[in-house]
Amino acid sequence: MAIPESQLDTWSHQGSVTQSRDTYATVKRALEVPDTKYAGKDFEVFLQGSYGNDTNIYAESDVDVVIRLDSTFHYDLKALTPAESAAFEAAYPGSAPYSYSAFKADVVAALEKSFATSLNPDKKAVKIKADG
Repeated sequence: MAIPESQLDTWSHQGSVTQSRDTYATVKRALEVPDTKYAGKDFEVFLQGSYGNDTNIYAESDVDVVIRLDSTFHYDLKALTPAESAAFEAAYPGSAPYSYSAFKADVVAALEKSFATSLNPDKKAVKIKADG
């Protein structure tokens, strides 16, 4: 079965650039409000996925916005020797003062202020229902 030329034409055009730009700006603004609990931390908000790579197609793409915390990290010392572990512990004493779970909870709280009824926190992401 052949695909109609009109469908190929639709698929070949990039999706709504204006709406994705506005969606990104709205979410970014909500995440960068100065009174969030992570406001003083080193973080970055950016696009990822099809809109970030300009590969979105008409009516088939969501807008993937990332907030990345750069002031903490996770590590696994299992593969190190005892001496290497001791050296690491000396260089990076104690655990991170701001955990992933605390950061995610603070991000969800920031998003709830702007998107309360449209928010759906998931295991890996926070989904915001489209609303015009």
